[in-house]
Parts: sequence; structure tokens; C-alpha cells
Amino acid sequence: MPYLLVVHHSPTDKLRGITDTILHAAEGAAAEVNSTLPGELHLEIRERNALEPDTAELLGASALLFGTTANFGYISGALKHYFDSAFMEVTNEDTYTAHSVLAGYWIRGGHDTTGAEKAMTAITTGYGWNTAVDPVCFTGDPEPHTTELRELAENTVGAWYAAVA
Repeated sequence: MPYLLVVHHSPTDKLRGITDTILHAAEGAAAEVNSTLPGELHLEIRERNALEPDTAELLGASALLFGTTANFGYISGALKHYFDSAFMEVTNEDTYTAHSVLAGYWIRGGHDTTGAEKAMTAITTGYGWNTAVDPVCFTGDPEPHTTELRELAENTVGAWYAAVA
């Protein structure tokens, strides 16, 4: 069964709220597209804490969404750990599948997200993933960005659906 893997670092209630918004929107969008697909193609939504990397799960994902804070001008150490832990195996010629994986991300910063955005662009390029939708990057309170966050999740599911339908 195909799945959208949502990998995040959400150590605070505010960040957990962002992740919950993403997950809820992705689940709703998946339910909608699943109603038009045969059972074996139903998209499942999986959640992964960035501090607990699972390379096999990453390799098997049909689409990806990543969430992080912008700390000291960079992505969270937890998400960096996730990427570092998986990179050699995921990009190994013997295990890496040549199919294009759709990926997207969100970044919430206190003051600036520029460095984190550059890092995520470099990382997704290095892994060979295709950007499914424009990222959602913002500073401050997440509430004004709720619609953008929902659309990120919904449009990622929609991009996956367009690729398989």
C-alpha cells in the first residue's frame, strides 16, 4: 500500500499543533482520493518523529512531507539527524529506487527561515526528490498560516494522486 510519510520535529505544543494540522489535512485528502482508487492503491498517512529514523520506511514512501523549526539559521538538529542517518543507504546504488518521490516541507522560524530553506532545498536535491508543491515557510505565530499548511498537505496528496491516476 502506498503511503505519504510525514517526518517532523515537533518538541513544543505550538509545533505539535502545526504537525496535527498537516496530518489532519493529509488524512482528509487521502480519504477523498482513496474513494476513487482500488484498495491496493489507497494512500496511507504515516507519521515519523525525526529523532527515530527508519530508512526502510523512507525508501518505501510514495510521497514525503517534512516539518522543522528554523534554529540558529538552520533546520532542527533532529531533522538533520534524520537526513544524515538515512543518506548513505537511501542514495546507495544498490538500494535506491530510480522512481521520483514527491516531497514537500514546512518550516516555522522565530525570526528567519532563510538558512533552513536553503538547507531543505539542498537536501531534497541531494536525495533526488521532486518538489511536489511549494514549501510553507514562515516566522511567528502559526495561526495565520493554517490555510497554507492545510493546502501543503492536501496538494501533496493531490500531486501523488495525479501521478498514479
